[in-house]
Amino acid sequence: MPDTRRCFLKNLAGISSSFLLFQSSPPIPAPRRRFPVDPPPPAEKQDPDSPVDTSRNMKRAQLQAQEKQFRETMARLFTKVSDLKLQVDALHPSQVFSVAIFKQTQEIEKLAKQLKNYAKS
Repeated sequence: MPDTRRCFLKNLAGISSSFLLFQSSPPIPAPRRRFPVDPPPPAEKQDPDSPVDTSRNMKRAQLQAQEKQFRETMARLFTKVSDLKLQVDALHPSQVFSVAIFKQTQEIEKLAKQLKNYAKS
């Protein structure tokens, strides 16, 4: 009886392995073709005579306005610093600084902070 079992198992293993050998391999997919993509037409038609890029002009105008503010603030800072220097130079070393000089230094600090913010943006 053990021989018949062994023969049965041998035959079963042989038949299953032959099924595996004769099984066809999975098909290899063909590479996809790439077609060029045409961009969609613009939503707003532009005149070919006067092509105007509004976003670019707006950025340029904004940068010019920021530069103007920066230069004006720089001029105010320069005048305040030069006035403060004249006042401090006129003081005798034994005299105490006045409240007006302290307030001027605070204004100068505010202008310097504004310039720093303009430079960041």
